Amino acid sequence: MELINKLEKIVLGWAKSVPHLPAAGQKWLGSNVWWVALVGAILSGIAVLVTAGVLFTAISLLGAASSVYYVSGSYTSIAVLNAAVSLVFLIVNGLLLALAVKPLQTKQKKGWVLLFLILLVEAVSVVVNAILSFSVLGFIIGILFGAIGLAIGAYFVFEIHGQFSHPPKATIKKA
Repeated sequence: MELINKLEKIVLGWAKSVPHLPAAGQKWLGSNVWWVALVGAILSGIAVLVTAGVLFTAISLLGAASSVYYVSGSYTSIAVLNAAVSLVFLIVNGLLLALAVKPLQTKQKKGWVLLFLILLVEAVSVVVNAILSFSVLGFIIGILFGAIGLAIGAYFVFEIHGQFSHPPKATIKKA
């Protein structure tokens, strides 16, 4: 948790210099971000089911001796590995989104921290998927578009940062 707090402070420092949304926009986004998280969790669940089905189909075709090469020839073990890694990241992000809905609805700091964790998991996902592309062009494009997507997501997450209650530090009474 200490590492997350340090990263949060670093990114907050970066976010000070960017233009901000109007106060009404920040307030609206902070009040309604839980709906976005709920829709994201539902869509992630659907995407997990679809991706798992495609992955199992690709795995079943991998070892099949087929006279129809164009059906099973497009499925390689690298493509299956990429899909499996993407599925793991999709599951983690979907679970974090689902866990964030209730705390975001009550404007607890925990909900915002879960959104920040989703950003961190997505950053790792971008790097891993770029590496697994096994091509220089794929790596550059993956990192470039991943960084743009992460920057946009971080912008909106840090625009609502101040609206989520930070738990008060416990005071220790000395006898």
